[in-house]
Amino acid sequence: MAMPFVPDGLLGLGRVPALLLFDAILPVEGSIQLITQQDFTEMAWQAIVSSPEVAKENKHQIIETEHLMKALLEQKNGLARRIFSKAGVDNTRLLEATDKFIQRQPKVISESSGSMLGRDLESLIQRARDYKKEYGDSFLSVEHLVLAFAQDQRFGKQLFKDFQISQKALKSAIESIRGRQQVIDQGVQPCVGIWSDKCSSKYGRRRPFILAGSLMISVATLDIY
Repeated sequence: MAMPFVPDGLLGLGRVPALLLFDAILPVEGSIQLITQQDFTEMAWQAIVSSPEVAKENKHQIIETEHLMKALLEQKNGLARRIFSKAGVDNTRLLEATDKFIQRQPKVISESSGSMLGRDLESLIQRARDYKKEYGDSFLSVEHLVLAFAQDQRFGKQLFKDFQISQKALKSAIESIRGRQQVIDQGVQPCVGIWSDKCSSKYGRRRPFILAGSLMISVATLDIY
């Protein structure tokens, strides 16, 4: 029997923070896809676990690529927004177009809304894994998800066409943000790695960022409880 995307009624808590770590078993129209937090950076995982809530808010049973896009664009100062801005795209208009597409989808009056992974989203995550390998990264990051939308037949391909977003422009934007950095840590996006490389603190290049991250995790954990 298929299990829900988020166990123990976690969806009812609103946007789920990336610090809540668990493995998600997702029913996919006849099969089961295991998606584990340990494969993703924290920011990418936050978008993944926020997608079911987007679907639920809009009374959609199937979690699809449009829900993930909305989750990515709603991350304040998130990497996806930085990539699109760098590529010359207006994030506000992109989010509006995403919302319009979401509103056109059929709604269900059921407690099971946002409980099943759609085939297109499953395919997108698999393509993102391919981009992770292409970049030689250890974890699946936001930029891999963004690139994967370009081949999304359901939503992303047409959205990118409407906004004239090319694969070349996205890769150029990603390169300007991350440089030659690789994703080797779940909690540190490539852009943070670049900043830390330029850090001249007497405590070293990485330690101030590690300390700041530890403090934020402690505060967030206390806030949860």
